[in-house]
Amino acid sequence: MKLIVSAFYKEVSFLIKHYNLKKENAPFELFKNDELIVIISGTTKINSAIATTYALTKYPVKFAINFGLAGGKIHKRDVGDIFLINKIDRCLYPDILIKHPFQESAITCSEHVVTSGEFDLVDMESEGFFKSATKFLPLENIFLIKVVSDNFVCFLPDDKFLNILFEPHIENIVSFIDSLQNEEKKLFDENYLNNLVKKYNLSFSQKEILKNRIIYYNLNNFKLPNINFEPKNRKYNFNKILEYFEIKE
Repeated sequence: MKLIVSAFYKEVSFLIKHYNLKKENAPFELFKNDELIVIISGTTKINSAIATTYALTKYPVKFAINFGLAGGKIHKRDVGDIFLINKIDRCLYPDILIKHPFQESAITCSEHVVTSGEFDLVDMESEGFFKSATKFLPLENIFLIKVVSDNFVCFLPDDKFLNILFEPHIENIVSFIDSLQNEEKKLFDENYLNNLVKKYNLSFSQKEILKNRIIYYNLNNFKLPNINFEPKNRKYNFNKILEYFEIKE
């Protein structure tokens, strides 16, 4: 199951309609079907964190997305641009392992409306969402997608303006959501991983690195390589295995 957290209903009304989501009786505005949940958190970090925590404790969610609007620095982030977030504030880093059709950007999460400053992107929810989601999900299953609505001008966009903003991106947004595996599909083959660890005597840290490579392959529908070579020492074995996972363009 996939979760989308947004501050306002207007930001996700097109997704609610597209996926034919039905409203549920919940402490938040919440819409769902068997595969997808959309929850409306309201603005601020704390509201986003509470809504995210509520959904992740109540439903068997495997992927979480924070979708919504952000302000962008003039002459650097154009109104209508869409970004997948790769850094939040100074120290929070989503782990983007999946291929995607978006540009990437850092974002600053503020407690207040921002009307000036040297920020690439600014919102009021990303930090709360991300910190909450990381308590329940691995980093590679957490995403933040932001559409630039203004260049630090305080205003409430109407439906017509939002349609203009979102229309060019709807196909990519829906395709991205649909590309995420549902809860029945494993992100990695545990037996495949454990057999390699045992056969080539890998350490715990090497196992974790290799696990991320396998997750990346599965998320991007690459065929897992058939690895077979004569073992030597642990360092040699690990580097040799990683060669099998090199992506050839």
